Amino acid sequence: MSYNNKVETYVKGDLVYFTGYQIDSSPLAHKVGIVMNNGVGPAASTLYEILWLYDGSTISVEAKHLTLAYTRE
Repeated sequence: MSYNNKVETYVKGDLVYFTGYQIDSSPLAHKVGIVMNNGVGPAASTLYEILWLYDGSTISVEAKHLTLAYTRE
């Protein structure tokens, strides 16, 4: 479940925070990453490849577990 009340759509280059939970590896909470693709799949289940800045790893994450790290005008 996401802490986001609305699932957003992201584009390549967006800076995002991880706001969900991670069971199979170290917690990503409050980590910052860069969206590396425009996403694949339907709405809340859209998968985005994220380059995590804290360790340089790339992990696929569902949109419902992400939020923008900045405000769009």
